[in-house]
Amino acid sequence: MESGTGDPIVFLHGNPTSSFLWRHVVRNLAGHGRLLAADLIGFGDSGKPDVEYSLADHGRYLDAWFEALDLRNVTLVLQDYGAAFGVSWAARHPDRVKALLLAEPVLRPIESSALPDAFVQTRALVRTPGEGEKFVLEDNRFLDELFPATFLERPADDVLAEYNRPFPTPESRKPVLYFPRNLPVDGDPASTVEYLDRNTEWLRTSPVPKTLLTFEPGFLTTPDVLAWARQNIAELEVKAAGAGAHFVQEEQPEAIAEAVVALLGRVR
Repeated sequence: MESGTGDPIVFLHGNPTSSFLWRHVVRNLAGHGRLLAADLIGFGDSGKPDVEYSLADHGRYLDAWFEALDLRNVTLVLQDYGAAFGVSWAARHPDRVKALLLAEPVLRPIESSALPDAFVQTRALVRTPGEGEKFVLEDNRFLDELFPATFLERPADDVLAEYNRPFPTPESRKPVLYFPRNLPVDGDPASTVEYLDRNTEWLRTSPVPKTLLTFEPGFLTTPDVLAWARQNIAELEVKAAGAGAHFVQEEQPEAIAEAVVALLGRVR
């Protein structure tokens, strides 16, 4: 998804969505720059190569995308695992980053005590060999049951159908399985924690303006994660953006767009 001209504003999604998640936000930002919403590899209209879909795999494909488009002076607008990958790119290309906005990001390990019991139990099931494959790949319950339940109001059937479209077969759902298995909860798995830790120095020292949006009730931005962000992210403004769960682009697109415009106004 691409429109407009000027400095690039890049939108990165997480699991199990695609650039489609950003459509309303992008529409509200017409005229504010070159708007680019990417599909992570294996998601949306991207290809499905025979890879693990690890954090490193996603990073490698995203790096190639940034390079192919020669994106510079970039404002990053990031959600879910898109935040992990976007901040990683920023940390390795600090001279190409203009500003950063985070909404429901995978940013730090999350404490299980702050998550719904049903989610903790489902994550344990998904991480169990065999059971996870059945839940996500074979029965498609992640997309058919868990995903619709993460909104304040269930999306319309045609919207859910579009999110489901890239995953018609068990094999095609392989990218969806990796992310919940590797979401860092209570410090596990260590590999994801280490990946996120490598981004910390840039967050602490980068002079570019940054915004973290909070939502009510929210999901990943727990009180501990929010406290960490306030203490460890330089040039950070925290803004309440209204009611929202996790896929907040469907619930608060105008508020997110307004926050992007305000963030751009802070660029020196």
